[in-house]
Amino acid sequence: MENNHINNQNSYKKMSFGEIPNDWDELLLKDMAQVIDGDRSSNYPSGDDIVKEGKLFLSTKNIIDSFFNFNEVRFITEEKFNSIKKGKLKKDDLVITMRGSIGSVARFSGEQFDTALINAQMSIIRPISVNSDYLWSALNSIIMPRYLKKITSGSAQPQLTKKDVEKIPVILPTLPEQKKIASILSIWDKAIELKEKLIEQKKEQKKGLMQKLLTGEVRLPGFDGEWESVPVEKLCSLIMGKTPSRNNDDYWGSGYKWISIADLKSKYILQTSEEITEKALKETKIKAIPKGTVIMSFKLTIGRVGITGEDMYSNEAIVSLRNKDKKILDDEYLYYYLSSIDVTKFGSIAAKGVTLNSDSLKEIIIKLPNISEQVAIREIMSKLDLNIELLEKELSLLKEQKNGLMQQLLTGKVRVKV
Repeated sequence: MENNHINNQNSYKKMSFGEIPNDWDELLLKDMAQVIDGDRSSNYPSGDDIVKEGKLFLSTKNIIDSFFNFNEVRFITEEKFNSIKKGKLKKDDLVITMRGSIGSVARFSGEQFDTALINAQMSIIRPISVNSDYLWSALNSIIMPRYLKKITSGSAQPQLTKKDVEKIPVILPTLPEQKKIASILSIWDKAIELKEKLIEQKKEQKKGLMQKLLTGEVRLPGFDGEWESVPVEKLCSLIMGKTPSRNNDDYWGSGYKWISIADLKSKYILQTSEEITEKALKETKIKAIPKGTVIMSFKLTIGRVGITGEDMYSNEAIVSLRNKDKKILDDEYLYYYLSSIDVTKFGSIAAKGVTLNSDSLKEIIIKLPNISEQVAIREIMSKLDLNIELLEKELSLLKEQKNGLMQQLLTGKVRVKV
């Protein structure tokens, strides 16, 4: 492979973000690009303007990890689009989020959609004398976090103004170097994109196989016989968690892992964002959840499932399903089964949406083959999980490598051949 990098032998000069090569500049964003607000007039699209097909209408939800995501999009009528003067995208424009999760920057390639309207929580950065791909990489480097920390320090509800964006300092190599740096980083972006697509494909394959295996639609070789449909309360004791008083500081700190819904991110729960103390255990009588127990959220965000990696505790929005007889029910099979069904159908409709309680939880039906078939099914699912986990580690490594390379290239610590 061609070596695109050479060590920089040039002298450096001190700028706001550190040293950069003498033949590079540091300029404000307004000196190389136009910043354009989204439309905030009375002509702004309303619910009546939303249609199934029309002109793309983007929101901050469409920017994920510095890329546009078009899986869930809205459209407005062409008539409304044509009546609006500001906030229309062109190919190679950048879009920055101004409210909410501020400072996320995505590049509009113009490939899937030739144009779009941004909402009022976003602004357009239109490159003039800078390479679009380079500017996108620069704004997604360490520049943005440092700048945002500087200008939003102490703000209760951080937001950006047009002037804030215009004053973002950007390190600027020569134009040939900009293009070369962007080209090198795009190779990593492509590798990351392909890995992400592969992970999504594997997850979809797993989802499809789960639906077939966990309903008995497809049987594994060597197994036959009828499955039982058993209420979960006959298989498990259902124990709710508890939250110690937030007003007592002595209850919170280093000690015992305490699970909230936000901690239910993977199959095995190994870490929690909070811990409770020995004093909390003694005074609140909160019950421990043994290692290897299946747990599930049943309030607020319903249906997140996990398995405790050690003895833990949880809040009252999580129920632990304590297996009554491991000769009848395999815990990992239960985890996969609960992950595959919509548990909200066992709930009731309330003002805040579907809710589950101790009575409705008992009504959840588990389709149960014999224990040997349960184990065979969960072994297949576990292998699929392991494969996905390995791919996600590879993805994480690719992102780390790209970030390290980006830091070297965008500061001139490593120069490119042009």
